[in-house]
Amino acid sequence: MTIYPALLDSVLLPAYDQARGREYVKRLRQLRASQWWAAERVRQFQWDEVTRLVAHVFASVPYLQHKYRSAGIEPGDVRTWEDFRRLPPLTREEVNDHGRELCSTAYTGKLLPHATGGSSGTPTRFFRTYESYDWRTAAKDRVYSWSGWRPGERSVYLWGAPVGHHSKRELWKTRAFEYVQRQLIVNTFSQTEALWREVYAKILKFRPVLIVGYVSSLEQFAAFLKDERMTLPKVRSVIAAAEPLFPAVRSAIEAAFDAPVYNTYGSREFMSIAGECEHRRGLHINAENVVVETRDPRGCEPSEILVTDLHNYGMPFVRYATGDLGVISETRCACGRGLPMLESIEGRVLDSLRTVDGRTVPGEFFPHLLKEVPEFAQYRVEQRTLEHVVISAVLNKPLSERSTALLREEIGKVFGSATRWEVQPVSEIPALRSGKRRVTIGLGA
Repeated sequence: MTIYPALLDSVLLPAYDQARGREYVKRLRQLRASQWWAAERVRQFQWDEVTRLVAHVFASVPYLQHKYRSAGIEPGDVRTWEDFRRLPPLTREEVNDHGRELCSTAYTGKLLPHATGGSSGTPTRFFRTYESYDWRTAAKDRVYSWSGWRPGERSVYLWGAPVGHHSKRELWKTRAFEYVQRQLIVNTFSQTEALWREVYAKILKFRPVLIVGYVSSLEQFAAFLKDERMTLPKVRSVIAAAEPLFPAVRSAIEAAFDAPVYNTYGSREFMSIAGECEHRRGLHINAENVVVETRDPRGCEPSEILVTDLHNYGMPFVRYATGDLGVISETRCACGRGLPMLESIEGRVLDSLRTVDGRTVPGEFFPHLLKEVPEFAQYRVEQRTLEHVVISAVLNKPLSERSTALLREEIGKVFGSATRWEVQPVSEIPALRSGKRRVTIGLGA
């Protein structure tokens, strides 16, 4: 047991927060305590936050003021949870079409531009605040801590690389953050045997207690370890993110890593929404930061998940339709936490793609890239042959030279010059016969 996590928690992070006027440490300590509240107290805390948020929205968010009043709802009408559920959901299309009108005229802090990966096929561009960022980062670290990890303990991320060009200052800040947090980030968007050998060597040297990754990256690395009969140094736990985790895949990862896998659910709009505790029998919702509902709260069948961010006062997301399907659990976990739970999540399905020279490309690559292309309103990526990738896209305006150059550079980095890619403008993205909401379609699908 090293002393560094305690030093980070008690000295370094509080000093950083004080110097920058931030509240990450305050929120993390609050969440560590509130997870053990009784369910009724958690629900009351949520309602108090909802009441303040709704009052703020009616007072200062032009688009939602008009939307709610058009639905016959006035500020004093939201007095119960049933009243709250009468507020019409907010859609991705509304966020993209009315972004500035969704920003609060009363918010005086800095708004931080951000974008989703568009993994539902519709990218979303929005703003968040420093206050909400501290809440969501603390919520994410609380979920990760349920795996037995503590901030400051060594962790490896099988993740994606930043898209486009970044200044030396931005790169320095990223490296400094990773150094202080003792994180090692590995780009797994171009998967080869050589990459996995490199990852294996880095893990041997870095000796992490936690490995975090896209489900597809963890799955591919697990297959490599099994084929090569390689074992890792003792890893305490593995966290799966960004893609659906199916039982067979979980078992394969656990066998290869010799460590339990913890499932998580989140999105770029909210960061961490829910995650598994040590019992791994459903996902605890970060209820102090988000309200999670489904469109049909009475049914046992999955229905669309709606999320309300309780603390992004700069651009409030109220009953936002995520596009994912889920079921709210009625059971209480044996761990004793009073947080509500999700029984299951049915997210989008992202097929892996292939390169001419035999490499695997996770389906998450394109959502990660296409969030940087503002002209894309909706899209679907299909690999028709090893040498040909088609991006069918609903464009809100013609592709700029900058966006075209970005696509050429980033797709070329991963697929190489032997693969031809093209953007085919379409008026709509038709539904698939299978009914699956796949936005990347691989060979033979």
